[in-house]
Amino acid sequence: MMIYVSIFAALTVQLGPPPPLISVVQLADEGTTADGRAATQTIIEKLQPGYVRVRPSEVSAEALEACRTDPSPVEVCLSEALGRAGAASGHVVLMTQEKDGVLHWLCVGRNAGPFTAARQSVELGPLADLYSDGESELLHRAAACLTYAGNQSGW
Repeated sequence: MMIYVSIFAALTVQLGPPPPLISVVQLADEGTTADGRAATQTIIEKLQPGYVRVRPSEVSAEALEACRTDPSPVEVCLSEALGRAGAASGHVVLMTQEKDGVLHWLCVGRNAGPFTAARQSVELGPLADLYSDGESELLHRAAACLTYAGNQSGW
């Protein structure tokens, strides 16, 4: 009987809906080091396929470069720039920032919904000890950042 329950549980998990698909444009703040960029790539790889599925966006990073010097808040500029670039639902910008050795993510969707700063601007942790809160906690914060931005993009 126990074997049947285990098989049923495994099938239920496999038959569930797939994680959301997010199209990502990656940008890095000027202060982001090679270690910060590498940590971001590792986190994105670890998020797949359990939390989210990530694919590169058709929107180029160059279409968003003006936001680096724009006087408006960066999340407003990035959101509007995604809209002007013709980004579809589920397209987000992931801006990697590094401040005093701490990795931050800013996840912004196009103007289809509100920006939620508490969920879309997250501190992932110090690069020297990125998993100090545990890998699961880090991945939950990173996935929340991307999925809230996907929601902002009009999923």
